Amino acid sequence: MHESSKAEVWDRLAPQYAAQRAADPVYRSCIVQAIEALQPAGTVLDAGCGTGMSTRYLLHCEQVEALDFSRASLEALHANLGGRKNLDIVHADLRELPFPDASFDCVLCANTLQHLSPQVQPRAVAELLRVLKPHGRYAVSAHHYSRYKRRKRWIKEGRPGQPGIDYLFRFSRAELARLLPGAHIRAAGFYALPGRAQNFAARWLGKALVHLQVGHMLIAYGQKPHRRLKTRYPPQRTL
Repeated sequence: MHESSKAEVWDRLAPQYAAQRAADPVYRSCIVQAIEALQPAGTVLDAGCGTGMSTRYLLHCEQVEALDFSRASLEALHANLGGRKNLDIVHADLRELPFPDASFDCVLCANTLQHLSPQVQPRAVAELLRVLKPHGRYAVSAHHYSRYKRRKRWIKEGRPGQPGIDYLFRFSRAELARLLPGAHIRAAGFYALPGRAQNFAARWLGKALVHLQVGHMLIAYGQKPHRRLKTRYPPQRTL
């Protein structure tokens, strides 16, 4: 059994992480497509925000809570985006969100779920949905265990061969669908295409391409069904 990624790994990566990801066209396209699918408005939780690449796309919303378990990543986010009246920065774990039930109109979890082991992924997803208002919208993006990766014998779970990243889980469409029943799922992230073409392919062809098991990333999005929630604990902000 593999353990989930550790906060100290991302603390070490934080100083250079934003610049590396900004230079990655697949990562940028995936963030754009996840947020487009989310259509964020009102109160928004950016769960697993890292150094804030996704957060900056949400600042037009009424209120944004940017949450991560890496304190160094949050410090980098604060250095770039701190001081916004509609932005709170929260140090916490996806598996134990410090918010009351039904707190948010929208929840984004971009490229974070893959760093949790299958044993704890359901708990994190349950927490994301718990804090989402009835009929609120969510979007989750994650690494795809695509046909190309299987053919090239990429590892599905465990060390992906990237220095500093101690855990990565690559999802099939079926695995992500089991975690988020009823979600729309599409493929995104095509290294052979330039940025605008990537966005076009994900936006208009992603639902078909995912069934062909292509695309570096998966995006799952949908609306929370109405159901009664049980209150658990009040918010506890640490940053």
